[in-house]
Amino acid sequence: MPLDSSQTAADQALLQLGKRLRADGYHFTCVTPATHALVNARPGAEKACTVRDVFGWSRPFAASMLSDDELDLMKTAGVVNTHRDLLASTVRWSTLDGVMLVHSAYPTQASDAVFFGPDSYRFAHVIQDHLQSTLKRIERAVDIGCGTGVGALVIARAAQHAQVTAVDINPNALRFTAVNTALADVSNVSVQH
Repeated sequence: MPLDSSQTAADQALLQLGKRLRADGYHFTCVTPATHALVNARPGAEKACTVRDVFGWSRPFAASMLSDDELDLMKTAGVVNTHRDLLASTVRWSTLDGVMLVHSAYPTQASDAVFFGPDSYRFAHVIQDHLQSTLKRIERAVDIGCGTGVGALVIARAAQHAQVTAVDINPNALRFTAVNTALADVSNVSVQH
């Protein structure tokens, strides 16, 4: 689903950032919050040294860590904050079967946080297993409480003829799902409140 005219410049910038990361070969497998905390507590992990540290491990980073256009995209998307004398991304990017997914940065403590982690991978694999084992053709599907839209995307990619709807009450989830859908270049997902 391409982003439509009702999408803001911020959403377009977030989409362009995802495209840039994907073109640069970015990959990150999201871990549990407990594992994330342990990894980030290691000596030397206080600040980002790589792009994966910035967008995967949610570590503070020096502005020189990213290109000027990447920083501009982050600013336009509204996904960068200051952290003492460094910067910090308010989003993470994870990958699942070649799909890039934007979601909330670690730690996901805000009331409107959009979580993606090991349970999301399991959820995607359960859907994939079901789609492979069912004889019935999927015509319509609804991902209720879509979060990042991972369920809708797995179904939409496997059943390109199906009408897939992703719904959530969280505006951030709807934003991230729309961006993730556009980045996955699927045309059979609608995102609705």
